[in-house]
Amino acid sequence: MLLTNDYIVSSEDMDITDPAGRAAYISFIVSLCYCTDYELGYDPTVVWNPDKEYWVIKCPDSTAAKDGEMRVVDYYARDPIFEAERLFGRHTRGFAASLNPNLVDKPDTFIKDAWSYESSDSQHTSRNELDILWDIEEQIGKDKMDMLGVIRAINGGIVCFSKAGNLVNDDTSNILEPIFADFETALCETPSVPIISKGRASAEENLARSILPRVHRRMVLQPLGRPLHTLKSPYELIIVLADVMVAHSTILKTSGYLHRDISPNNIMVVDDGERVRGLLIDFDYAVKTGEARITLAERTGTLPFMSIRNLQNSKVQRSELDDWESLLYVVCWLGVHGVSHDEQVAYKQEIDAARKVDKYYSPPLIEWESGSFNNVARAKKNDLEDDESFNDCVLQYFQDGAAYNELKDMARNLRVALFSNPELGLLYRGLSALDDIPDEPTSRKGAKAIDKSMKAIQTGAKAIGKGAIASEAVAYRGSGVHSKRFSVKIVNPFEKRLEPKARKYINDDLLALINDFKEAAIAALHEMSTGDF
Repeated sequence: MLLTNDYIVSSEDMDITDPAGRAAYISFIVSLCYCTDYELGYDPTVVWNPDKEYWVIKCPDSTAAKDGEMRVVDYYARDPIFEAERLFGRHTRGFAASLNPNLVDKPDTFIKDAWSYESSDSQHTSRNELDILWDIEEQIGKDKMDMLGVIRAINGGIVCFSKAGNLVNDDTSNILEPIFADFETALCETPSVPIISKGRASAEENLARSILPRVHRRMVLQPLGRPLHTLKSPYELIIVLADVMVAHSTILKTSGYLHRDISPNNIMVVDDGERVRGLLIDFDYAVKTGEARITLAERTGTLPFMSIRNLQNSKVQRSELDDWESLLYVVCWLGVHGVSHDEQVAYKQEIDAARKVDKYYSPPLIEWESGSFNNVARAKKNDLEDDESFNDCVLQYFQDGAAYNELKDMARNLRVALFSNPELGLLYRGLSALDDIPDEPTSRKGAKAIDKSMKAIQTGAKAIGKGAIASEAVAYRGSGVHSKRFSVKIVNPFEKRLEPKARKYINDDLLALINDFKEAAIAALHEMSTGDF
């Protein structure tokens, strides 16, 4: 059996009641005993030192790579600060490390180790995060990146291993293709990949075609941040989120990169004297504006924080407004679950206790993290449809306290600025078009649908309150007289908000809004520290 990043490969069944089956089984056991550590799945570039009780991590030296050489730099770290939670995928690991083994308990560097998907198709390949960070630094400058709070790439590259005396890239093509060349295989079904034919005649051919191209990369990043759950209050969270979105907007404006994965795991905290600052990390899904890929329907991100258009795999171009929407979900999520680690543990205990009393108990926002993409999108639409729904489904479940009331107020304002901005016209507001109207209705039912849409236009205030938008019904095939056939133009508010003037207005409004909340949070923390509240 072979475990890969995306599926499980196994040999044919061995019937140990049959002499041939017993011989195959014994051969397998003997071969297993002679496997090298690498063949057993151990990474030879990450070695445990039992005497010092730390890991020695060999990182590719990018400065040497530029000169055509292959060198590594040793870093030292205790156990990973996070590891992959799933059997399949990128298998991302993170270490807090130091170049000096004597300072292993005072790390200043973050090492990110992951198997990123890479395709020969430039429209679909995952971006090389290392190149992206270097490009951003070249456009913005090192000092400004530090000031803004953006992770910087210090070193790194593709991990290599020794093969027949040569160093080769640690990627799926070098690892798996030689195995498949002489190994008759069958594919075990897994949730993450399509089912591939298990027919004996085509097993090798199908499996070889199904190998997902992944590359093992390791990056050395600075500064070393700490997780959001180490924050002490929602006031600190507001400051950190404001910093991150200012950095996000600056990166987009200066270097053209759209992050596309705003989530709690990709926002870190760094200490700056007496206050905290935000740090934006993980540019794996970032894409540069102007690339053909940004116009493609492509789901990226973390489920509870993905925008509605992202969840629906919409053909509407992704923009910074999607990342602002993700920020709104981060605020809501942490407002309900708690900001600090202790609050999150206490909340989980409350949920567990409630489920013991009622096994059918459904906690707040549960539909944001489970189910199909379309169901999660539908749940978010329902929860954010209007002020009343937002309050009943989300805001009322925020944690108690003055600081959480401020966070609640920020969530309320973010929703309005994004979806119901009072400075924009009716067609720019709401979460969905009236997509239940036929394109060319010829029946009485179809005509009634058009009448209904026209009434929505005339009763605009009511339509806004329900989160809907107006649509245009245009008659044709008649000289000023409605015929039996109609053409209906559905106006999508997400598309309307992408118009340059509307898009700029909303983005500027959101930046001003979040900076106002940041200044209020700084003032509140100052009052708390001086006892003037």
